[in-house]
Amino acid sequence: MSQPKKRRQWSAADKMRIVLAGLEAGTEISELCRVEGINPTQYYSWKKQLVSGADAVFGKRGGGKDSAATPDPHEQDMNRMRAVIAEITAENLELKKTL
Repeated sequence: MSQPKKRRQWSAADKMRIVLAGLEAGTEISELCRVEGINPTQYYSWKKQLVSGADAVFGKRGGGKDSAATPDPHEQDMNRMRAVIAEITAENLELKKTL
């Protein structure tokens, strides 16, 4: 009787390496995911986490000096929407390059 497969645990460094490799020009995400042994959905989830984490690193547009201040909920929604639009635009550009 075989034991159930353990889920692979990816380190933060591995996740970042894979996502950054996918951001390089001319990289096929499906091929990258096949080589790395992950589902493309997992790749895009990691990419979203990396992009959303960049806000914490780089701060607001104004320079990020006032990180202790609580941002307006509407501003948070607008920033979230801008990030989604930027991600969709980047994906569309990549798709156009492949056509």
